[in-house]
Formats: sequence, C-alpha cells, structure tokens
Amino acid sequence: MKKRLRLGALALAVLLVFVYLLAETITVKVKTTSVRRDPKFYAASLATIKSGTALQKLALKNGWFQVKTKDGVTGWVHSSAIDTRKFDLTALGGAQQTQASSGEVALAAKGFNKRVEDQYRVQNAAANYAGVDKMEKFTVLPAEVEEFLKRGKLGEFGGGR
Repeated sequence: MKKRLRLGALALAVLLVFVYLLAETITVKVKTTSVRRDPKFYAASLATIKSGTALQKLALKNGWFQVKTKDGVTGWVHSSAIDTRKFDLTALGGAQQTQASSGEVALAAKGFNKRVEDQYRVQNAAANYAGVDKMEKFTVLPAEVEEFLKRGKLGEFGGGR
C-alpha cells in the first residue's frame, strides 16, 4: 500500500513539473490593462496590470487570452494588450542568455523609454502636452462600453464579423 502511495505521489509530482514546464508566459505590452472576469471589454475588472507584467497563458478564445497573474488572479486579457513573441539575446559569447519581448526590442531600437520621454519634454518645453496628459487619464467604464456596443449594434450585439 505504501509503495502505491509513493508511486502515485511521484507520478503526480512529475505531472506537475511537466505542466509547469509547458506553461507559456506572455507579456503585457500596453501601459495598463485589466484582467477581466469574462472575455468581454465590458466585463468586470478583477485586476489592473502594467506594461511588462508577465502572465501565464491558460487559453485563447476569440482574441482573448485567459491568464493567471503572479498573484493568482485568473481572468481574461484582450490580445491587443499582449505580446507573445520573444527574442533570444545572447551575451558574452553565449555564456549568458536572456529574453526580451518584441515590444522591448522595438522600443530599444527607437531609443524610447521614460528617461528619453522626460528629456524630450525638457528640450521641447514649448510643446503642449496637456491634451496627451488628459487622454492618458481618461477612462471609460465597462457599462459605457457595453452601451456603446449595443447602440451601434456592434460585436456580439449585432455587428459580428
């Protein structure tokens, strides 16, 4: 009996390691996005996540990724907010390896980051950033998105594809 129990525990451990190794990691590529209860833009938000956040991909359904956060929150994120591609970067003649998302590679190629943005603002002090700053603070409630889709007969409310 003990031998069966040990064998079962070992098989379960191997299965868990296998599942863990197969888990795909995806990365948030937008400034912020919501992990939603259902795969809909107007579904309740379970958590807000920031650019660069790594998520465990659980499933893909109609352009939505079912994900799990490092805090254990499971929900849905739209594919437009996710970067799935990875580039392998090798340093020191192959002695050390790391990964960067395609978004990180693109931004690095452009030289764009927070420091560069702040420097640009200083060098172009006469430019009016009020409109951009205002847009970044603008939020639309999920109920407003749902009402917009219904009135316009868009998506699942009549427009379809």
